[in-house]
Amino acid sequence: MFKIDMNEMGEFKGAIEALGNLIDEGAFAFKKEGISLHALDPSQIAMVIFTMPGNAFADYSVDGSQVIGINLDNFNKILARGGKGGKVSIFDEENKVVVQFLGEKSKKSFKVPIIEVGAGIEREPKVEYDVKVMMNAGAFKDVIRDIALVSSHITFEVKGKKLRISASGDNAEADLEFDEGDASIKSIETQSAARATFPVQYLDDMVKGADGNADIELGLKTNAPIKIKYALGNAAFTYYLAPRIDLE
Repeated sequence: MFKIDMNEMGEFKGAIEALGNLIDEGAFAFKKEGISLHALDPSQIAMVIFTMPGNAFADYSVDGSQVIGINLDNFNKILARGGKGGKVSIFDEENKVVVQFLGEKSKKSFKVPIIEVGAGIEREPKVEYDVKVMMNAGAFKDVIRDIALVSSHITFEVKGKKLRISASGDNAEADLEFDEGDASIKSIETQSAARATFPVQYLDDMVKGADGNADIELGLKTNAPIKIKYALGNAAFTYYLAPRIDLE
């Protein structure tokens, strides 16, 4: 059995919403140190790794360790009914996850069936990245919006301390360049040049939940999965997305 108590659920709710942007369901592992999830999206070209420590909650307890499968669409809809303020308790009971919203003199309870899903993806890609870019999340979201006007795919290219982002569609092209020192770029670390192309919609889904004022870390290597890392309060996210390989 596990039990989570929260005095305010904004951070947890935001984390679950961020996961729901990419995956439909997930197997959450509840362990002494906290909650984690490894999952592939339905198309199996994107992976998310999520962690949130037990000390992020007002109270967190688990008997040993458990893996709980949850439909994220249903879970998100129920969490949305909590409104602002008020205490929240989440625990398992008879093959269901119970969500209780506790007011001063009221209690509202929902039960979500526990579903059977895979136990999780144990191994993340082992890639030695040639480039690491620290970029403002809000600026990265703007880049995604710019590229989406032109194409369904986005190309990242890094040489030295310059990041170039481009796309070409049937009716338009886009070319964006950033040097280290730009207001939106915190740092660019380059071991060697890198170039790779990815579907825009997946990147949008991955960073949709990120705080626009925070930083995200991008790992790049030619024709290798992109790595995206960011934190949402106490919740940590790492995403991988397979590249499009153009055969010449």
